[in-house]
Amino acid sequence: MKRLFIFDLDGMILDTFEDSYNCVNRVLEEFNIPPYTEDFNNLHYPTFRKYLNDNNAGKNTPVYDRYIELYKEDPLTNTRPYPGIIQVLKKLEEHGVTLAICSNREEKTVEKLAEKYFNEVNFKHISGYRKGVPDKPNPYRVNEIINNENVSLEEVVYLGDKDADVKVAINAGIDLVLVTYGQGSREDYENPYPLMVISRAEEILDLIKEENI
Repeated sequence: MKRLFIFDLDGMILDTFEDSYNCVNRVLEEFNIPPYTEDFNNLHYPTFRKYLNDNNAGKNTPVYDRYIELYKEDPLTNTRPYPGIIQVLKKLEEHGVTLAICSNREEKTVEKLAEKYFNEVNFKHISGYRKGVPDKPNPYRVNEIINNENVSLEEVVYLGDKDADVKVAINAGIDLVLVTYGQGSREDYENPYPLMVISRAEEILDLIKEENI
């Protein structure tokens, strides 16, 4: 029986990509780095991540610190929860499930986004990027949540949309649900590890239907 549902944020419950993408390119231009030109709707995330790292624009660089500043100031006009996800989260709560977020976005920003867009939902644990703490796909922060809840690995499911989510679930030894409406790629969806690969948020509820929580 799944008692703890741990959600990725970006690409899983919140559509942040257009605003994030625009902020990234603004920062790249500030640092005289050519912006990434691929259409964000067709973007291959691992290639995008490699481009940033190859141009010294990844995490632990001044580029990322400036990105955090710009993102905090951005009106986020294109950011919104994915269709149906709030209703799904509330239904999970009704069935006694504990909800958590584990994101690679900076932790204070994750907390503010959760408060702004999911004020009807009680996320018991919110974990984001903290300097000096390993990021996903390292399972450190996922394990923090699991240990704080004192549940077995069989009682946990992780929900995400892309390669880092597949890897962190494998590394933590927990079940995974992968969604196709986020920022993932075909190779992620074809990975044999996920328990389910779904295209609509409502399909998450199949987990509690099957287990009769």
